[in-house]
Amino acid sequence: MIYRVQGSNKTRVDFVVKPNQAMSWRAQMTIYSGVAAVTITIGTLFYLKGLTLILPFSGLEILALGIALYLCAWRSGIREVISISSDEIVIERGRTGPENRQVFQRPWAKLVLERSWNNWYPSRLLLRSHGRQTEIGGFLNEQERQGLAELLEQALADKTE
Repeated sequence: MIYRVQGSNKTRVDFVVKPNQAMSWRAQMTIYSGVAAVTITIGTLFYLKGLTLILPFSGLEILALGIALYLCAWRSGIREVISISSDEIVIERGRTGPENRQVFQRPWAKLVLERSWNNWYPSRLLLRSHGRQTEIGGFLNEQERQGLAELLEQALADKTE
């Protein structure tokens, strides 16, 4: 998802970029609890019938599902804030606050949408300046990445005074 925020004095434009989140943490835990209850119930019934190895494997299955759900939720918590002012471009990344900050000089910065050499891999949106580069929106799908590239190109083309 891409949000554009512009201040009242129009000297700075901010873009907030974050991955799409299918479900909230509460909804994920509700579904997880339901699946865990059904799986453990079935495993217990088989255990009582004498098939003792089904219950431990049911537990491993629930553990693997819990880890996968946690990693997906953790991964979707990242945010990128791109601030474009008249003289610099600041890219901040983090979950609860800025954990990584990169500053580029606006007159020298170049935005590049680098396509892959084959169609199996997605393109990369790169900001380059003075031999440094950083990828923006690596978690976006192809259409969102192209839309972000157009929005950033427009913002960089505007002469902010």
